[in-house]
Amino acid sequence: MALSRLWQYVIAILVFNILSVIVWSLFSKSGFGGNENYDYLLLAIQWAPGICSQKQCYDPLPTRWTLHGLWPTFDDKRSSPEDCESSCTLDPLSGHLKSEMEEKWPNLYGGDASFWEHEYCKHGTCCTDILSKPTDYFKAALKLLDIASMNNVLSAAGISPNSGKSHSFLSMDNAVSEILKVKNVKYVCAEVNGKQVLTEMRLCVHKSLSFMVCPSKDTGRTCDKSKHFYLLSDDS
Repeated sequence: MALSRLWQYVIAILVFNILSVIVWSLFSKSGFGGNENYDYLLLAIQWAPGICSQKQCYDPLPTRWTLHGLWPTFDDKRSSPEDCESSCTLDPLSGHLKSEMEEKWPNLYGGDASFWEHEYCKHGTCCTDILSKPTDYFKAALKLLDIASMNNVLSAAGISPNSGKSHSFLSMDNAVSEILKVKNVKYVCAEVNGKQVLTEMRLCVHKSLSFMVCPSKDTGRTCDKSKHFYLLSDDS
């Protein structure tokens, strides 16, 4: 009887240890295993006229490319880390940073502060190994947006917002390669009245906060690059 109880105890310990390893592994893959557990960052920038052609947005729309987010990302097909702090709130921003955020990182649907908190808590908490404070995270994303210099990229591609004119992705890829020296940029599109409309671009970023060639992994809803796309104007 004593020997039987001993075996029951040993088995219970083994089961507990196995379950602990499984739970730790799951948390690690989802981001709870430490905020260094990612490979690179994904800078998502958005074009409001494209997005708001299918959704109700506030008025007036931004007339420039704005930020969607800066997301720690794996270079394989695992889900990217998210919500790496169990409890997260964001103190109100102020001064020059707030003004710059309102211009370059607005919530297209209204409520900037809640959008900023969402992006930081979901994504920014997972890259505190390189961006230790919320302000570091926001400033890094703003700087990357400026470096991306979409006006220069579009000018090099011969593209300007025009709801009646379509463009090839080859021209955009060539311009991105020329200006930013990277490849495999991901594009996000929406189907609007039979047109393929560009709504977002996603660029890969080293942990050193410089742009890099994206892995071949699909980093989001991609466009059909065999077809032309439209970059809508803000009066569409």
